[in-house]
Amino acid sequence: MKLKDPELVWVQVQDEVVVLDTRTSLYSSLNHSAAKLWVALSTGTTVTELETLLQEDYGVDIETAKRDVASFVEVLREQDMLDEELE
Repeated sequence: MKLKDPELVWVQVQDEVVVLDTRTSLYSSLNHSAAKLWVALSTGTTVTELETLLQEDYGVDIETAKRDVASFVEVLREQDMLDEELE
């Protein structure tokens, strides 16, 4: 899966990411962990790779990583921000 491009314009500012959805003109600000997932999605990744990223970077257990990734991905799906060809 990958972020929709070019509809989403984003910039990394320190440990956060600021996103503009050009279709809706809405801005979002992502915290450190969400920003890491976002950057991974910008180049294309899988849900499993996102879970591993959270486990390795934050030392969380697999169940926490799965829950957090599922929640993040669901929000992006609801906002139609994902191209899911790479499942």
